[in-house]
Amino acid sequence: MNCRLAFTPPLPGKSAQLEMAPAYRVAALMREIPPGNARQSAVLVALAPPDKESRDGFLDWTVLLIRRNIYPGVHSGQISFPGGSQEKKDKGLWETACREAFEEVGMDARRLEKIGPLTSVYVPPSNFLIHPFVAVETSPAPIAADPREVVDYKRIPLKVFDPAASTLQEFDYRNGEKRAAPAWLHEGYTIWGATAMILSELYRLVNGPSIRCD
Repeated sequence: MNCRLAFTPPLPGKSAQLEMAPAYRVAALMREIPPGNARQSAVLVALAPPDKESRDGFLDWTVLLIRRNIYPGVHSGQISFPGGSQEKKDKGLWETACREAFEEVGMDARRLEKIGPLTSVYVPPSNFLIHPFVAVETSPAPIAADPREVVDYKRIPLKVFDPAASTLQEFDYRNGEKRAAPAWLHEGYTIWGATAMILSELYRLVNGPSIRCD
């Protein structure tokens, strides 16, 4: 690559995540400490430049999102990043993110440049503590989605994920309640929840002074 995307600390953190958090969760998120038995998981936030000649218009870069298959679980059918639970064989959470991305969409870690982690997000319904890792696809390759886990996927420009461009949508919760939460609607994808909170922090990073191209 001609330049390297690099985050300059500190991260926007929870303040950016809260911009896309459901209103009923905001107060709890402000003080929430994940329980000791939280399930460790990791997701890959895979970015790709729009072309080889343009590498400084970061909001035009794309991020890979997938639609999960239907299964008996909390995150069935949702829009998310490739990722999943940490396994004993994983040497660390970065390896978890890479392994899951390879299993779900065939993304080879050798084609990734690791940029770094974003702020973790705790998801009470599944008891997952999600650790997002940002990486750049140095040579984007065709996606090979595993149909058992992934229905489809999209590479969406980061400029879509301005929290100010979100709208309130009503969602059915597992307890039968309907609750409103901010979401982005893009080409048939409804992006909300933990995925939206992670993207909100990423947007604030890319659109702010905390990013540079070396």
